Amino acid sequence: MKCVPTGAGLLMAAPASAWAHAFGEPVQLPMPYGLYILGSVAALVLSFLLLALAGRYSTHLRAHGQLPFPAWPNAWVNGARASGSLLCLGALVFCIVTGLLGSNDSHRNFNMTFFWIVFILGGAYSAMLIGDWYKHQHPWRFLLPKNWAGLFSYPRWLGHWPALLQLAALVSIELFFHSSPRKLALLLIALGALNLGGMVLWGTRRWLQRGEPFAVLFRIFAACAPLRRIACTDGRHRWRVSLPFSDLRHLRLWHPAQCMFVLFLLSSTAFDGLRETQLYFNLFWQDPFGILTSAFGQHPLKIYPQVRPFFVAWEIVLLIISPLFYLLLFMAFLALGRCITGGGQTMGLLMRRYLPSLVPIAVVYHVTHYYTLLFSQGLKIRGLVSDPFGWGWNVFGTAITGRLPWLPDMANIWSSQVILILIGHIAAVWLAHQEALKLECTTGRATLSQLPMLVLMVVFTSVGLWVLAQPLQG
Repeated sequence: MKCVPTGAGLLMAAPASAWAHAFGEPVQLPMPYGLYILGSVAALVLSFLLLALAGRYSTHLRAHGQLPFPAWPNAWVNGARASGSLLCLGALVFCIVTGLLGSNDSHRNFNMTFFWIVFILGGAYSAMLIGDWYKHQHPWRFLLPKNWAGLFSYPRWLGHWPALLQLAALVSIELFFHSSPRKLALLLIALGALNLGGMVLWGTRRWLQRGEPFAVLFRIFAACAPLRRIACTDGRHRWRVSLPFSDLRHLRLWHPAQCMFVLFLLSSTAFDGLRETQLYFNLFWQDPFGILTSAFGQHPLKIYPQVRPFFVAWEIVLLIISPLFYLLLFMAFLALGRCITGGGQTMGLLMRRYLPSLVPIAVVYHVTHYYTLLFSQGLKIRGLVSDPFGWGWNVFGTAITGRLPWLPDMANIWSSQVILILIGHIAAVWLAHQEALKLECTTGRATLSQLPMLVLMVVFTSVGLWVLAQPLQG
């Protein structure tokens, strides 16, 4: 799973390297990576025990406080929103123009790095820190009348399927098909037209809620933010701070497509990590069961060009069905918890209440896989603004003259990934525990119902760290 608006959605044909792992060669860690996994599992189990002992006192962890930031008048806030929307619109148009007219070299053209690294990753991770900035700063506010309600009522059955299908298509394009600045520009035009059409038909507000993939994506990341802007009765805006992920208690996934969107965010990132492993490669190309050899008459590695299209098709199928694997696994563990306590809740209710607890896992997986790109490839934007078309300009005196000098220390990166993965899973255990306290009549039953969920989190933690560690092992 290897992020600007839908118009920004147009921006989604990023270079394949954007989703790739930061590790490129074996790394000597201070201790075997298996010990990192065991330590993370032990910390996860300990956090579960502490939550069980704390019982309903654990709800006090959600306390928040107001920051001593100066309050902003409404006029300032509205001005900042308008400026941000204009900037997003300008960036979108500029990405299209540079893609169509500039160099088709992905490393020299402004649009690839800006869209894929600065906007997608930077936009998602900034939403994770400061909240849903995109909600009020999308580029469409200047293209349609204010509060445009649309020509028709949005059909309830459609839900979030448009956003999910666009995201799945874009991830597939990025993972399996070669991209270029020219192709990205054309894709941005197509996606922009699609999403603008959706807003014309069903209204800006409704489409941003359910149809625009990056509005939905950024909103998920924003639900994890510790910082919140609150509008007060005196006409000013203030800020409050709370524990990261604590506001996910209020997240309600009312439509099946919402659930699948969260699951796809998780599964696509896991899939992108898994396809970097030797196990994944050998499963197809080494043909351990002889299926491909029998079908083609030769070992697949000997006729790579002939077999390659089938491999791509196989990967696309795996990516598309990957959320179903997580769905079935999650439902099985929920059902097991219900059996242990003898509860009578429907599976639909349990899914709506407990699935938000997977959001921290999906978000931290995404961060651990891709955040290093902001510090490596993302630094290129400073040079690309001096030569956005790749024509040899040096407008601001910062044009790129060679390879970027910054390379991350892989051992430190691995340590930060372990910490992030652990934090995400502990947050997931806490969120699930809060829901269990609401659904069960006693703290004992709530704890019992969450034992299978603890096992599931242990599995997620172990497998996630194993996948992350594979590139380190060379």
